[in-house]
Amino acid sequence: MRILLFIAVIAASISCKNQKSATTDIAESDIITQDTLVVIVEKPVQPKDSLVISFEKTPCFGRCPVYKIKVYESGFALYEGINFAEKMGMYSTVLTKSQIENIYQSAIGIDYFNLDSEYNNPLITDLPSTISRINYDGQDHRIMARNNIPEKLKIFHDNLSVTLLEKNWKPYSFH
Repeated sequence: MRILLFIAVIAASISCKNQKSATTDIAESDIITQDTLVVIVEKPVQPKDSLVISFEKTPCFGRCPVYKIKVYESGFALYEGINFAEKMGMYSTVLTKSQIENIYQSAIGIDYFNLDSEYNNPLITDLPSTISRINYDGQDHRIMARNNIPEKLKIFHDNLSVTLLEKNWKPYSFH
């Protein structure tokens, strides 16, 4: 048993030693042949603040636009165009505090936080869903709306969609 342990320790130390010299060789050759190029890219930094508004359109069996929008407490917003959307890919923008407050007030105006969390008929599968979430003043409510949607919620979702989509979205990359 001691002999096996001795052999294992020797093998491990040899493999670590070889690995270090190989790493050193690579690092030295990189230094010799590497050129430096500095590129400054102005892009917004994704905040680590709370999600306060989200809005999403889901697929249908046709060419329905599919996208997601997330708005954070700081006003930073991310848009992800997934399929058949006017903008495809990731985009960002910033909403003002008053724009966010207007959305909150519209939600309060339709009694958003007391609406059902789902308006759906599982037998109808071809319709896209609209999913919204508002997190305001200690209240957090998510609604999935596909069928039998109250008129006031339809109007709220239409207005929210217009408000968010007409923003000046700029291409965004996480890298």
